[in-house]
Amino acid sequence: MNGTATPESTVETDVIQLVTFRVGNVLLGIDISYVQEINRHLDVTRVPGADRSIMGVVNLRGDVVTILDPRRIFGLSETATAARCRNLVLRIGNERIGVMVDEVADILHVHGDDLVSRPSNVESVDSCFIDSVYLHDDDIVVILDPHRLVDTN
Repeated sequence: MNGTATPESTVETDVIQLVTFRVGNVLLGIDISYVQEINRHLDVTRVPGADRSIMGVVNLRGDVVTILDPRRIFGLSETATAARCRNLVLRIGNERIGVMVDEVADILHVHGDDLVSRPSNVESVDSCFIDSVYLHDDDIVVILDPHRLVDTN
């Protein structure tokens, strides 16, 4: 070593794996480390008086898991194709929560540097759930903040 600076281009950024899924025509993603399992549409028991973002609860091998409806969270239309619906069961800290999605799309490997901050012009209700966005081919992946999903119920 002669004291000269080395190029910083050799530093590699972290790669994040995202599970991507569709709700209506919106492509969403969440860090795979939070996804415990993906199930077919389960029978959801409605909970009287629950927040409108909560579809209800399911019995998942003896555990009661709350199921969120991202359509209601993001103000999307209520129609969904039940045959392709999936329930993403997330583990966030000590809690498990389900998110009902229209279909699971893909798993993407994304460099952290390729993520863009959430847009400031998104309505405040929606933006609190958004961590960042990622431009993938001709589509935009809206990456959710899983901790905010837990805070809704």
